[in-house]
Amino acid sequence: MNRFLQRWLEREKPLFPKLRAIPLFRELNRRELQAVVEVIEIRKYLTGDVVFEQGAPGDGVYVVLKGCVEMGQKDGEDAEKVLLARSESGSYFGETALLEDTPRTAAAVAAEDTRLALFPRDALHQLAEQRPHLGVKIAMQLARIVAERLRQTNHSLQVARDELVEKQKESGEDAS
Repeated sequence: MNRFLQRWLEREKPLFPKLRAIPLFRELNRRELQAVVEVIEIRKYLTGDVVFEQGAPGDGVYVVLKGCVEMGQKDGEDAEKVLLARSESGSYFGETALLEDTPRTAAAVAAEDTRLALFPRDALHQLAEQRPHLGVKIAMQLARIVAERLRQTNHSLQVARDELVEKQKESGEDAS
């Protein structure tokens, strides 16, 4: 490893606990996590800077190292943006971009001065080719994350359906 990369890695050791704290990298050993750190891109954003636009190609998963990012969605050109989520230090967003090359379903904007670590989809493919075991570990964790989000979404939909049915029953009783 060249001297510049070694100094950079020493400076970036604080990345280890931040990365290990998110489920995508939680199961990785130190050597595997080091391989991930070597391909991560650090990006800085000022308050109000756009991380990505709704409809932009998904490039990878972002880990919030410092600051806060808000995800919002517009339904049509003239519609107001609806806040969907806030990702703060130690959290992550955009992980489905690791799975497929589809447009982003929401925009992400820095809510304050923010420092992000981008783990690009191309880097995952590169790691999977060079170190198949590592690629499989990350892919399995990603599958668990997506499955858990799907379970949560299904639960939320069921709760919303139940509430709607209840409201329909109440309004039907009031009408009689």
